[in-house]
Amino acid sequence: MAEKNKYNRKVNYKHVLSEYWKFLGKHKPQLFITILLVILYQALALVDKFIFKVIIDRGTEYSSGIIVLDVFMKAILILLIIYVSLEAVRIVADIIRLHFQGKMVAQTVTDIKEYYFNHILDLDHDFHTTHKTGSLISRLNRCSHAVDSFSMSLTHEVAPFLVQIIILSGVFAYFSWVQALVLFGFSTIYLVNTFFVTRGYQKHRITFNRASDSEKANLADIFTNIDSVRYFGKNKNVKNIFKGFLDKTYKEDLKGWYYWKWADISGKILVAIGFLALLVLPIKEFIAGEITLGTVTFVYTAYLGYLGAIRNFSHSIRNLTRSLTDMEDLFEYGKRKNKIKDREKAKDIEINKGRIEFTNVDFAYNKDRKIFEKFNLKIPANKTVAFVGHSGCGKTSLIKLLYRLYDLDNGKITVDGQDVKNVKQESLRSEMSIVPQECILFDDTIYNNIKFANPNATREQILGAIKFAQLDKIISRFPDKENTIVGERGVKLSGGEKQRVSIARAILADKKVLVLDEATSALDSETEWQIQQDLEKLMKGRTSIIIAHRLSTIMKADIIVVMKEGKIEQKGTHRELITEGGEYGKLWEFQKGGYVE
Repeated sequence: MAEKNKYNRKVNYKHVLSEYWKFLGKHKPQLFITILLVILYQALALVDKFIFKVIIDRGTEYSSGIIVLDVFMKAILILLIIYVSLEAVRIVADIIRLHFQGKMVAQTVTDIKEYYFNHILDLDHDFHTTHKTGSLISRLNRCSHAVDSFSMSLTHEVAPFLVQIIILSGVFAYFSWVQALVLFGFSTIYLVNTFFVTRGYQKHRITFNRASDSEKANLADIFTNIDSVRYFGKNKNVKNIFKGFLDKTYKEDLKGWYYWKWADISGKILVAIGFLALLVLPIKEFIAGEITLGTVTFVYTAYLGYLGAIRNFSHSIRNLTRSLTDMEDLFEYGKRKNKIKDREKAKDIEINKGRIEFTNVDFAYNKDRKIFEKFNLKIPANKTVAFVGHSGCGKTSLIKLLYRLYDLDNGKITVDGQDVKNVKQESLRSEMSIVPQECILFDDTIYNNIKFANPNATREQILGAIKFAQLDKIISRFPDKENTIVGERGVKLSGGEKQRVSIARAILADKKVLVLDEATSALDSETEWQIQQDLEKLMKGRTSIIIAHRLSTIMKADIIVVMKEGKIEQKGTHRELITEGGEYGKLWEFQKGGYVE
């Protein structure tokens, strides 16, 4: 039912326009100049038609003998000079308008992309784990195009049309109030028809956008997991799945196209009726001697120009509606607030010793998934503490809470006596270094991926981290050495090579608190042994937290914490726990130096 309501919802135009104006309003001088030049341009657009009217009227007077040839030629010359002068002004005005309009639109698009990129990036961990990357990218790109299209339609089509209808109605009223009334009535009916068409199209656009988001999210998911597709020989299966998404997008797109096709037909019928009325009335008034032949010509040429403008306006309304719908998809994220907020006047954390304490910690991901209840643990400064236990016992959750990716339900976590809720979360995370279980790299060089941990590091420091992680021997075989591009998510490197890059990052960060989440799980036994020796040196003088399944990697830890279902089952050194038996003894018997089953 929630999904159905999501598709049947209406666009909140007030919110979208308010959000749009928040960015466009920063460029009021350019907007004011643009609108002023639009008015000038449209006012001058009728000059050539009026000049044509005067030429016909003077020509009629000359052919009737009312004026002589010299007077007629002098009038023609003056009209030509006026026409050339005003056309020059019109061209210059349009060039200036395009300059200010282009700059205004480009800057507005840039401002929106920057704001929403920053906003989405700063949203909490829970948001990013529940929203597909492909869908986020789709909405950000679609909104950028929508803002561009909306701004251009507004200043290039809608504003000129509104100015034109006001000016034209005034001019028609000057010659004949009946013609002005017909023009106003026709325009009103046409706009009402366009309004109802627009409301109907909105539903189709929302449905199309959802289908398009799902398609792009699926596309990103497939290419992210391309190795799985290859290994299981599921190319054909994946193609069929993706075709299903394509078919849905196609059907929704086609529905919207047919809707506008029928709307276009109704618009053409209204245009034909309006043209017929304005075709008959001027002739009737001319025969009655109420207007001149030049006026008849002026009315016809002005109205024909107006028909082009109103057709463009109709199409621009479609673009505006589509753009507003597309913008709302991204602007909806603006309503999403970060659940993990820095407290007012929060300060940067200072970690000098690395003493960590969990006090009466209660935490649950949701009501059905409670992880910790009254959890207590002290991690002394400069000690190596290892967490072991079966998957789901809470080891990784502790790290997420330490990094404040989630807030506690109750209790507190302190680092050097500083409650993590009272310090800036960015500073908290930047003051610890981590080697995660799954090393994800940027599609950049090995050098830059390592430098990411400390952008201010010197080349010597980065190369030192590479050597420390024993990555130098590997990259020496690469043609581009440390400048080798690793590919998307590091796909060009092996699991062990990626893990070495991750270790080099942590080394370069050089923080007092070091977290190793299965840091050597992707390495072969010999390389693991070599890196373990280096990690032992690295962990000296630091508070190190190790999450491990392979017990052989944590035998030298100062404290081993055995966890089970979110509780501490045992705690001690390897020798103490082996002697004690219990859960750790069972794990050791299972492994005999290998992995936890």
